[in-house]
Amino acid sequence: MRYYDLTIMDESGKAIRHYGSLANGVYDPGALMIEFDILRFGESTPQGGSHVTLWGISQKEMQQATQDLFNKRMRLRAGMSAGLPLANPAQRSVILDGYIWQVYGNWIGTEIRLDFVVMPGPSVGQSGEALPDINLTLPWNKGTELSVALTQCFQTLNKFAFDINISDRLVNNYDYPMFCGSLSEMAISLNAISKSIITTPGYKGVDIVMVSADKIRVFDNAKQLKASSGSAPVTQAKTINPVDLVGQPTWVGFGTVSVQCVLRGDVMVGDAIRLPAQSRATLTDSSYSQYKNSVAFTGVFRVSSVRILGNSRQADGASWMTIIEAYPLLEKTA
Repeated sequence: MRYYDLTIMDESGKAIRHYGSLANGVYDPGALMIEFDILRFGESTPQGGSHVTLWGISQKEMQQATQDLFNKRMRLRAGMSAGLPLANPAQRSVILDGYIWQVYGNWIGTEIRLDFVVMPGPSVGQSGEALPDINLTLPWNKGTELSVALTQCFQTLNKFAFDINISDRLVNNYDYPMFCGSLSEMAISLNAISKSIITTPGYKGVDIVMVSADKIRVFDNAKQLKASSGSAPVTQAKTINPVDLVGQPTWVGFGTVSVQCVLRGDVMVGDAIRLPAQSRATLTDSSYSQYKNSVAFTGVFRVSSVRILGNSRQADGASWMTIIEAYPLLEKTA
C-alpha cells in the first residue's frame, strides 16, 4: 500500500503536526489524502522549492497552520508499505527534509486543503527576512585542494554535516577567496571553475546538494572517468530492479537517461544506480523479433536530478513514482 508519514517540527525539533497513512502499523483507509511534487537537484542548477498538499483538514487547523507554520521544519517519509505482492517496504525513506517557505489554505465547496512550499535547506532567517540563512567564506588559496578549502568552509557551519568526495586534482594556481550568500551561488561558481581545471571529456564538474535540512553533499565524477584505464568497478551503486520500473528507461537529452520507478526515497542526487541486464528495450509493434529481447540500458549511471510525484488516492501507477535523470558512468569490466 502507499505509505507516507509527514511531521512538522518547531525550532527545538518537537513535533507539532503529524499525518500518516498507517495507524499502529496498519494501513488506515481514512488517512488524509496527500499530494506532492518534490524536487532533488544540484545547487548549480537550482529549480525552486517542493510542493506538498494535504486534503481534508479542518477549518480551524487550516487557519492555525497559515499563521504558525512559516519557517518550520518539515520531514516527509514515503514509499510502499507491506500489503501488495511487489511492494518493498525497505525502499521507503525520507523524501523531503526542509523548511516551509510558504503555507496557505484553500476552501472549495466541501474540500479544504493546505498547501506548502518547502525549500531543501534554510531559506529565511529566524526573524523572517527573505535572505538565505547561510553565509559562506571559501578560503581557496594557491596550491590548496578544493576539498580542503570546502572542509574549512563548512566547519564554520556548526549545524550542517557534510560529505565531500571530489577529485584531488582540483588545485588552484592562484588565490581565489569566495564570499557567497547561498549554496547555490557557490555551487554555480565552483562548477564552472572545476571544469576549467579538469578538462577531461565527460567531466561534469563539482556540484553541491542539500541531502537534507542539515546535511550537504559535494561530489563530481572524476574518479569514474578513470574506470576505462583500470580503476575499480563501481560497487556502491543502488540497483533499480525490473519490478521497480514504471515504463521503460529512455534518453531525454544528450548523455541523459530518464528512469521512472515506483516511489522510493533512497535515491539522492550524486548516487550511483545500476540498471540490470534483465531490463528490456523500448519496443514498438514494428520492431524486428531479434530486438525484442535485447537490452536497452544496462550498467551504472550517476543521478543528476530526482523528481518524486505522489497522490495517495489516485489509482494509476504514475501517481506514486520517482523520476530519475542520470548520465552513464564508465566501469571496469575486465
